Amino acid sequence: MDGQRKSLPRRRGKQRDRHGRGFRGPVIPASVPAWRTRADIFDDVIAWDLGTYHRHLGKRLEKYDFAVLDVPQTDPAPWEDGVPLGRILPFERPAKIHARILFYRMPILEAAKREPHPRLFIHQVVTNHIATALGENPDDIDYLLN
Repeated sequence: MDGQRKSLPRRRGKQRDRHGRGFRGPVIPASVPAWRTRADIFDDVIAWDLGTYHRHLGKRLEKYDFAVLDVPQTDPAPWEDGVPLGRILPFERPAKIHARILFYRMPILEAAKREPHPRLFIHQVVTNHIATALGENPDDIDYLLN
């Protein structure tokens, strides 16, 4: 039995995966649109909308921070009906940031599936949260209406 082990060739060089088919790596290259995840695409939609609002409203949004989370980290508050699409978390003054506006990706995408124009629904969610944070009417700040 010792003689048989010595006669087997030893593998040298780079290690392969356990099936010997080669190195594991991405199935598609990064230059292909399918490389982007649904979360990345949603982040891009929110970022584009927020960027347009920054240009439209100017310095009024300087003191607000924005974030996207997959789902709410806590149960809905008693005054919230169902799963919230976003939240505004005010900071105590005199802070550099007045509030953080959170958008919840999964609840927004689930609600958008029931809408005839999902992209417009996402825009309305962003508009409503910004208007609430600023204490304005959503129709007054909406760049699509002005």
